[in-house]
Amino acid sequence: MGTQWIEVFAGMKNPGMRHVLGLVLCGQQEQLPEDRTTTKNLERWEKIGLLRQGPGWELNEQLLTSALRARARPKPEGVQRFFNGPRLLSLPAKPAERHEVLRQIRDAAIGADEELSEERLNDRLRTIHPDVALLRRYMVDSLLLERSANGSAYRSTGAA
Repeated sequence: MGTQWIEVFAGMKNPGMRHVLGLVLCGQQEQLPEDRTTTKNLERWEKIGLLRQGPGWELNEQLLTSALRARARPKPEGVQRFFNGPRLLSLPAKPAERHEVLRQIRDAAIGADEELSEERLNDRLRTIHPDVALLRRYMVDSLLLERSANGSAYRSTGAA
């Protein structure tokens, strides 16, 4: 399938190609204008692979099936199963997995040589999970972050 889906979406953006495709999909091929533009649009869809000629024009079901298979996302493994992109879905119950998740969060939120105010750290953590106090507390308890004596700033410990 590769980048064929990009061509399909580009074709869908073109009003003439969209109209021609709609008539074919609705079974109204007899309403297709017999002009150069329509022929050109049908040929474009055929080149992309979405339509093919049989007794008339028809949808290439095999292309759709292969596109869906190619775009199917593999199930996340390891600690990635606790994330949806950058967002944390839940903290793992197992301590080793929780530590790994927290390390990833720490590395995403604060650089190794960076010192952040609590407010700035909260802003960064909020993009990962709404309960920033919980994340901070767990990271400090896990020795992944260290809090300044007055509690106003945080640094990465660099611990793995």
